[in-house]
Amino acid sequence: MNRNREIVADPILLVLTILMTFLGLVIIFDAGYARSMATGKGPIPAEFVKQGMFVFISLIVFVISIVVPMESWQRWAKPAMFLMMSSLVFVHFFGKVQNGARRWISLGPVDIQPAEFAKVVVILYLAAVFANRKPWPAKTPRTRNFGDWFAKVGAPKIDRMWCGFIVLAAFVLIELEKDLGTAMVVLVTAAALMLLGGISRSSLVAGLAIIAVGVTGLVFKEGYRMDRVNAHLHRWDVRFVDTAGFQTCQSELAMASGGIAGVGIGNGRAKHILPATTTDFVMATVGEELGLIGPLILLGLLGGICWRLWLLAQKSKSKFAALYLSGVAVWFGVQACTNLMMANGTLPAIGIPFPFISSGGSSLVALWLAVGIAQVMHVKGAQMEGEVARCRHRWGNGRARLSRA
Repeated sequence: MNRNREIVADPILLVLTILMTFLGLVIIFDAGYARSMATGKGPIPAEFVKQGMFVFISLIVFVISIVVPMESWQRWAKPAMFLMMSSLVFVHFFGKVQNGARRWISLGPVDIQPAEFAKVVVILYLAAVFANRKPWPAKTPRTRNFGDWFAKVGAPKIDRMWCGFIVLAAFVLIELEKDLGTAMVVLVTAAALMLLGGISRSSLVAGLAIIAVGVTGLVFKEGYRMDRVNAHLHRWDVRFVDTAGFQTCQSELAMASGGIAGVGIGNGRAKHILPATTTDFVMATVGEELGLIGPLILLGLLGGICWRLWLLAQKSKSKFAALYLSGVAVWFGVQACTNLMMANGTLPAIGIPFPFISSGGSSLVALWLAVGIAQVMHVKGAQMEGEVARCRHRWGNGRARLSRA
């Protein structure tokens, strides 16, 4: 094989992802065994067993994703978006209801949450759209009347904004599942990707205004959301501390009692009383048992993944690859920070898992799928960089020969 073509996947990104997944299994076991013992199910938590099964599935998905060429991912981005939207519509009408929310498609013993995969698909779709988009002309074309303006300005603008309408539709479908947290992660990631893709300043301002008004309306639309916000702001009030504010208060108390070094692995109190101890509030156990050091280590490792993705994006010679890698970095960072802020009481409970650490099969598979595609993007970007270097080398040799002649 030509030495110049021996381009391998990024080992740092892979090692960090494996390490985070392994730590996730350990933390899920620690956070879940107390309840498993209390309910007579034995010392091995069901969440740990299920997460282990999904680790295996995630590795299979990862292997499959890295053998698909980048050109295929770019070509399939729009069909994948259509398929994802169809699955969200299916969930709305036929999805499995759990804890008052309809978010899952039941396939025998396995429940799939399409909204988790929407994060990957939206990034792929927007990266494909903006990779081939030409900048909007600096000067608006002159027009004679409304019809002429619509043909030269209005219709092209609507066509360019079409991807935004599709993302908003996905946001609404996820919100209808009573999953505003996941919908917001998708929306924030999409907004960041559009900004990186070169969206015009006027479109950005208009989009942010629409988002602000829309999100405010959605909060007021559901009474329980306003109640949750009010309860969060007054969570230590005697009216809420043992009711609506119970989870946040206990999580905040656990993280505060952990101090710098924690109370010791296995000695935490929060995992005995919190209902979402292995999912939304897994960081409560980490902060209590390992202190400030625990969350900082996990944030550092995940920050390393985000940094690596961002670095690979900056080095990539493919705009599609660069946008995708940047989008995944934003997604991971936003989701991790949101979960931690929810656990320490900065934000109300909105149901966001910590990447690779919280239990959840669909979330883990989607994360590993994103990393697998990122490896493909890196390989192709590196190959393109090698081709550019070789072209420059040949051009330099050619100029040298001409000068000698």
